[in-house]
Amino acid sequence: MNVYLTPIQHDALCEIFNISVGRAAAAMSGLVGEEISLAMPAMRFCSVDALKERMHMEEWQQVSAVSQAFKGTFEGDALLLFPSDDGMEIVRLMLSHIKQAVDVNELAGDALVEIGNLLLNACLSTLADIFDEEFDFDIPRLRSCSGSEVLAQDTYSPRTPVLLLNIQCKLGKRQVEGFLAFLITISSLDTLRHGADRFIRREGTTSTP
Repeated sequence: MNVYLTPIQHDALCEIFNISVGRAAAAMSGLVGEEISLAMPAMRFCSVDALKERMHMEEWQQVSAVSQAFKGTFEGDALLLFPSDDGMEIVRLMLSHIKQAVDVNELAGDALVEIGNLLLNACLSTLADIFDEEFDFDIPRLRSCSGSEVLAQDTYSPRTPVLLLNIQCKLGKRQVEGFLAFLITISSLDTLRHGADRFIRREGTTSTP
């Protein structure tokens, strides 16, 4: 049961993030010169503790995480997570269009940060546009760690709200899976709800009977 949002607010946020993921896909396609498909098959809201348990993050041996803090009336930390080898796989997808020989391992860090920058900024910029708010973004940072370490920061309490998006990236016949997690402050929940309601009123969205 979603204790953070009403069903219609949940549906509105799904639509908002689908818009932002589409923008990110267009930007990534332009970057590599080939069509990249990004899909968001699921969105859920939970606490940090519930996220760790639901996704069995303690079992993740290696995680590539791009993090970016954002501030404003809606504030927190955005994380792009690629468990296992999916992070390197998406780097290979992004670098496969380069004709000359490249060292994938050497370029992996910069490539992941660029991917994270595109996805995170697309989502946050879309929220800013729709909510009519301005956010300040920090520079994205890359971390490679275990699943138990990725959320082990003093600023994240067990009850910190997390908005989690499941992201699937497809280039040709290859597909990888990642996750976008927005760890937000309790006070930001009201901004999120008001923004969803604003979008609903603007688009004339109605709930399904």
